[in-house]
Amino acid sequence: LLKKPGLDPADLSNYRPVSNLRFIAKAVENVVARQFSQHLEESSYLDPLQSGFRPGYSTETALVALVDDLWRARDRGCSSVLVLLDLSAAFDTIDHGIMLRRLEGLGMGNIVLRWFSFFLTGRTQSVLAGGQRSSPRPL
Repeated sequence: LLKKPGLDPADLSNYRPVSNLRFIAKAVENVVARQFSQHLEESSYLDPLQSGFRPGYSTETALVALVDDLWRARDRGCSSVLVLLDLSAAFDTIDHGIMLRRLEGLGMGNIVLRWFSFFLTGRTQSVLAGGQRSSPRPL
């Protein structure tokens, strides 16, 4: 297990498992991720303000856009309300069926949808610590 940086080491929820996927599986995942990201960028599916997991974007670009919006509203004499949501572990809670339907809505073909479905189905994780392995849990 690896502890997430800067968090309390006594809280077990601050640790994440180390993946032991085979080398070829990781290589395929990287190729698919690059091609999929490129497709989303070239097709303009992503909101211009989407900053996470995009090259050339960061929390800094998101913050600059937010501050700019707040100043523009102030200049127009408008009030602003800022709601911040903690979406930590958002990827752990995504519904795979919804995600596959969204991919289909983006025009992904049957081969791509089948690959994603296969990739997401029947996968488990377990933790090995001190010579003891936990029972498998679905991903």
